[in-house]
Amino acid sequence: MNPTEKQSLERQYGTERMRRMERSKKIQKIVMVLSMLSFFGTSIFGLGKVFKGVFSSEPQPTQPAEEQSATALLQKQEKGYETVLKREPNNPTALEGLLKVRLEQNNIQGAIEPLEKLVKLYPERQDYQQLLTQLKQDNQK
Repeated sequence: MNPTEKQSLERQYGTERMRRMERSKKIQKIVMVLSMLSFFGTSIFGLGKVFKGVFSSEPQPTQPAEEQSATALLQKQEKGYETVLKREPNNPTALEGLLKVRLEQNNIQGAIEPLEKLVKLYPERQDYQQLLTQLKQDNQK
């Protein structure tokens, strides 16, 4: 601001008010600089985490994470159904769940046992009998 403008403004607003305006401009500049520094600091910190994962020397898992989590989930479900069946050996929901989990794991031999119990519990269910016959044939191959 040149001296003539400053004198003109001082006449218009008064000396004390001009000092307050200049002080508030300085404070605004300081706040703006601090805001920019904090923004860039957090951005760099976030990017550091991203690049740390890219350049880390940790070995990558052989299976994709989704596949690993699906396998772990199936194993947890299998253990849960087995726990229920220890308390209630003829629980049809647990037997069906265990059968389903073992089929998803391609464990044909393991799927035959709960299916045989289901056939004994529900001899009228043709779908159980057909599936048992098919699994026994597949297991022999």
